[in-house]
Amino acid sequence: MIGSIQKGFWAILAVWTMSSCLSNVELADEVKAKENQAQILAFFAKQNQSPIAIENGAYYALTKTNSTGELASKADTLQMHYELSNLLTGQIIESPKDPLVYQFGYLNPIFGRLMSYLKDGEEAVMGLPGTSQSFDGLPAFTPVKVVIKNYSVRSQNDRIEEYIAAKKYTVKERTADGLRYISLTPGTGDVPASGKVVKLKYTGRLLNGVAFDGNMARTDSFSVTIGSSQTVKGFSAGVAKMRLGERAVLVFPSSLGYGEKGSSTTIPGFTPLVFEIYVAKIQ
Repeated sequence: MIGSIQKGFWAILAVWTMSSCLSNVELADEVKAKENQAQILAFFAKQNQSPIAIENGAYYALTKTNSTGELASKADTLQMHYELSNLLTGQIIESPKDPLVYQFGYLNPIFGRLMSYLKDGEEAVMGLPGTSQSFDGLPAFTPVKVVIKNYSVRSQNDRIEEYIAAKKYTVKERTADGLRYISLTPGTGDVPASGKVVKLKYTGRLLNGVAFDGNMARTDSFSVTIGSSQTVKGFSAGVAKMRLGERAVLVFPSSLGYGEKGSSTTIPGFTPLVFEIYVAKIQ
């Protein structure tokens, strides 16, 4: 019996000793991660910068600050110029001439995590640890330097206001939920009562001017019943303010349009909409 106990004890001791030894062995990726961290910190030290650590081993330092700038929220439109280079050699890997424009939270460039910390108008340098994948000018496990310049954060409200200013529109009415009602040509008579059928000619556009729907070039008209929910909220609320013969522009945020999901592939989620509308008939 004692012999069996001793054998069991030595077997457990052997397993424990092996496990202890294995726990002290660093994996190759862990070694490279520590090496990258040292390289990134050494880079910032040479620049006399005190970097801020963020997730996944990345660090960044601001090169231009803007204390009053806003941080990005989901679906805000971000625009920036960026440059990617080998942090160790300085060789430029990518430096597009045109700015990168995308919706925050819907695209993740390799430096995308930085956008959670950068305010509108700020600029930064970022050090990213390398990966096991190699690229031209960037061997595996080589850290990447990212430079961000000309960074802007634009909410839907910002973009709508910029659109209206660029078009030199005069807003006749602005509702609490974000509808801008712009009358181009006044109509006659009273606004249609609930239940009335209004026949319309219209064109729907994105803020960049791209048309996604409309019947201006056709002979037919589009019928809307006042007070119904047959169209998106911004459209129906705007039409209810129009008179016979009136031509108007409605601009509203996605909360009054197609929301977070958008509409098929034509209208992305969180997209403000513009409608030019003419009231042809009221029944």
